[in-house]
Amino acid sequence: MNAPLSGIRVIEFCRGAAGAYCGLLLADMGADVILVDEPVDDITNDRHSMPGEPAQLGLRRNKRSVALDLLTLEGRSLAHTLVRGADVVIECLPSGALARAGLGYDALAGVQPHLVYVSISAFGQDGPRSAAQPGVPALEALRGMLGTAPSGLEPPRDLPVADLAAGLYAAFSASAALVAARQHGRGVHIDVPMLGATLAIAALRAGDEGAQAAHRAGLVPAAGMARGTAPESASDRTESAEGTGLYRQGLAEVAEHGKASPLARDDDAERFGGPVAPWPTFRAKDGYFGMDLDGQAHWQSICALVHRVDLLDDSRFGNALERARHQAALRDVLEAVFVLEDRGVWLARLAAVGVPCTAISTYSRVLADPQVAHMGWVRPMVLPGGQTTHTIVSPVRLNGRSPVTHGDPPAPGAHTGDILAELDAEDVLATRNDIPPKTR
Repeated sequence: MNAPLSGIRVIEFCRGAAGAYCGLLLADMGADVILVDEPVDDITNDRHSMPGEPAQLGLRRNKRSVALDLLTLEGRSLAHTLVRGADVVIECLPSGALARAGLGYDALAGVQPHLVYVSISAFGQDGPRSAAQPGVPALEALRGMLGTAPSGLEPPRDLPVADLAAGLYAAFSASAALVAARQHGRGVHIDVPMLGATLAIAALRAGDEGAQAAHRAGLVPAAGMARGTAPESASDRTESAEGTGLYRQGLAEVAEHGKASPLARDDDAERFGGPVAPWPTFRAKDGYFGMDLDGQAHWQSICALVHRVDLLDDSRFGNALERARHQAALRDVLEAVFVLEDRGVWLARLAAVGVPCTAISTYSRVLADPQVAHMGWVRPMVLPGGQTTHTIVSPVRLNGRSPVTHGDPPAPGAHTGDILAELDAEDVLATRNDIPPKTR
């Protein structure tokens, strides 16, 4: 049983860590995971000698790879043949990319009703943000929602929280769906949004802060908050003990208005993400934003936007490796231009040329995002003592619906009588069928 998914074939159409991590987890459990690569991968070529490459390439372990060009008729035909023998398809590509190749869920489910189809995206398959830029590595700038690490105002920037959380949710959901597919012969379309997955794991440490943030975001009424809590005020933030979530969120919100960096650290490498610089955070006139420097195409677009095409000939920034080595200089050069205008201006310009980017956010602001309301991720919850609070439910959707009806947390032993009665009934049934009763 060291390979419980042996015999399961998974086809992975993914760019970025979220889908790759999902495929890796399934491969580690014995699935035959076939990674569909492009014939020439520009990102890999740009990073071929980058520090940290083993960790990136480690997401490919236990997999097999086939190079197919889905823009050609031959490539699409081979992909269709490949998928016909699959149990699971994982896709994490620009919206509609596989559908245009005839490899979307609707097209495949008709001929493969048992297929488990996993779609991983930044914000989900529908809603006001569903058409936004696909992978959005700079979604990591939303990590203000996670609170803070003890040493600073944000967790280490070199840990792709949103990608890994989504990959975990996706792998678990696919495994569960495979059980149902084997039992009933019907697959499912699984929608895993990185934003929802990150909110869900953040809720585990948000506590009352999360409930207050939900209230401030207008998602729940003040009366619905747990007893003894109230919307936080400036005095609440300053009087909270240092190290608590409310205190740290207060600092982050001050930073949001440009008085301090939400990533304020003494070490430039910490701010830029360690030994590589794909997701640095930059200061604009009114605050901070994150953007993705992944690949030469993004770098060329950024140089053009800041009217510094001369940087393309600067040996310090010639490729991702050199940009990482000279990240402090990179920050100084770009921020000299970015601070001249508000970050909203830069975010609009970056998005227009296809560079993934986002404002640094906080838990409150993320909860206020219209995508959160559209997905219905914030739900009321009654605690065992009768207090009412709110929780972030599972962000995963199966065929467009949440997987289960939410149940309130039970008091210890609340269902003892019911469960013991069920066990007694099972013992009686087992006796009638000459089956030895269960030992308790």
